[in-house]
Amino acid sequence: MPLHESDSIILKTYPLAEADRIVVFFSRDFGKLRGVANGVRKPGSRFGASLEPLARSRVQFFQKETLELVRIRATELIDSPMKLFEDYDRALLAAHVANLVDRFLPDHEVQDPVFRLFSLVREQLAAGCRQDIVRCYFEVWMLRLAGILPDLFTCSLCRRRLEGTEPRALLAGLTRIACSRCGGEGTEVPRQTIEVLGWILSTALSRPVPEFSGNGGAGLDHVGQLNKLWMERYFER
Repeated sequence: MPLHESDSIILKTYPLAEADRIVVFFSRDFGKLRGVANGVRKPGSRFGASLEPLARSRVQFFQKETLELVRIRATELIDSPMKLFEDYDRALLAAHVANLVDRFLPDHEVQDPVFRLFSLVREQLAAGCRQDIVRCYFEVWMLRLAGILPDLFTCSLCRRRLEGTEPRALLAGLTRIACSRCGGEGTEVPRQTIEVLGWILSTALSRPVPEFSGNGGAGLDHVGQLNKLWMERYFER
């Protein structure tokens, strides 16, 4: 069996037998994998904290094409997840992000843009970035990378690019947008929602958060509600 090595983020683990664990990890070079770590639950295990959920670690593993599970040989901890668990709400959000990565991604499919997004969100969350911003930012980009996020900046009827926060409406099904010129039955998208989405899609998470016009918090809340609806529909397919 060939030996592989890759920068990885641990998503979750399951007990196996008395001393082993099944580890679900997202590797940069091989995608999401599931592997067996022997002896990880024994006192003084050589793996230490490198296989804890949300740890960023360099993982060495053997992979055989006929087997679903890889065999984890060794790990090196790159970045501990401990800062993510210092605050209860932050820990819940970190677990939410890891769970969405696990649900969205198929096994054995390289997804470098998602890995970079996950790494960025994990770092900013540990650094104390506003949790409502982190959650909204991650969900929007996860939906976009999965090809689910509707284009709220182009009219689906006339194909005209919509400028700034000009009026627009979400059509039935919440997957298409219509400008005010085309009309049609739909739900008007609030100005604050467009501002928040525009900022997320054009700005790095590490940049300062601007003062959105009006009630920016309402914009974040509305984007969060839309994210939830889009994800529910996707997972129900």
